[in-house]
Amino acid sequence: MEETRYSRSLRVHRLHFLVGLAISLGVTLLVASNGFSFWIWQADMIDQLLSLAGVSHKLFTLGSLATFEVPIHHTPISSTTIVALVIILVSSILIVAMFRPIAPPIKAIWSIVAIAAILTLLWQTVVYPISSYTIHWVTIDWSCSGVINMCLVSLIYVPFLFTIKGPLWIKVSWLFVAMGFSIVWNLLRLSFVTATLYYFGGSVFLLFHYMVGAFVEFVYIVAFYSVGLAHLSKYEVSGVMRLGT
Repeated sequence: MEETRYSRSLRVHRLHFLVGLAISLGVTLLVASNGFSFWIWQADMIDQLLSLAGVSHKLFTLGSLATFEVPIHHTPISSTTIVALVIILVSSILIVAMFRPIAPPIKAIWSIVAIAAILTLLWQTVVYPISSYTIHWVTIDWSCSGVINMCLVSLIYVPFLFTIKGPLWIKVSWLFVAMGFSIVWNLLRLSFVTATLYYFGGSVFLLFHYMVGAFVEFVYIVAFYSVGLAHLSKYEVSGVMRLGT
């Protein structure tokens, strides 16, 4: 009897899935319909953070976009440095893969990050090289406003979290926590990489913008999903124990 009740608690919850889908679509449409206002709000917040960091910059609107003009001096990466970095990254993948004490998930994450860094490095220096410049523009648009991250959160949370049996309030709470953190993280990330660009130049900017930024985004999305799943599991286990008593 207890096994029957427990198996029922593991069934897919279709109603919660529809609710989660409606919430995700609603938030996405809300942000999309107010895209320019959302970008301007982000630009104002980043403007204050850059001022606190002592970064010389100018904020202005370029058409329908908010753009930061940052004075820097960028020198393209030399071929020797490119080859050395690629060799180091490839070697690190092999070393991490062969080092048994390292957990498999960490090996997989590092492989993804290192491969992404190699591809980005080759794209920015070989396929589409960046020439020397003294002014750089950081534009807040769809690609860097955090909207894509919010869509990724929805794609992961709705089918894999809302379909699990459990209280709807737990699922909705963790969905909004993850979305809210994605917005906060995006503000911090853009401010940090812009400050990195100003103080250390384009090479370090590419490293933090494309590798470290993507790594942190992957980690926090998975982390919030895991915590939400653990919260649901704990609630369900306690419910099964109550049924057993």
